[in-house]
Amino acid sequence: MSPKLIEESKVITNNLVMPNQTNPYGHVFGGIVVSWIDLAAAMVAEKHSASQVATVHIGEVSFKAPMKVGEHVKLEAVLQSVGKTSMKIEVQVYSENPQTGVSKLTTEANCTFVAIDKQGNPVTVPGIKSK
Repeated sequence: MSPKLIEESKVITNNLVMPNQTNPYGHVFGGIVVSWIDLAAAMVAEKHSASQVATVHIGEVSFKAPMKVGEHVKLEAVLQSVGKTSMKIEVQVYSENPQTGVSKLTTEANCTFVAIDKQGNPVTVPGIKSK
């Protein structure tokens, strides 16, 4: 199994904050953001491992600023390190006001995934190589 460049598995996703995703103050629920983070990180893990993956840990979630109804949300998920069967991924979440173009970092999180086969058993993942 050949090592891969970190850039090969980077994922950028986009969302729009909708009213049904917010509290009475118009700010997105933290659980919605965590679900977006889990999905983006899972895509990175799948791309890197070329296999099914399972979330092992979502930790160190830092909510830095609220996201409001109508804002555009960008998630950038990047592989940080790999073990024999596991992958650590960092996700940064940005919101942007589409009228003003002002963007801000709203959330950061670290996630760990394990690559699995169809029976749910851990499988080896490729290493990371430098350019």
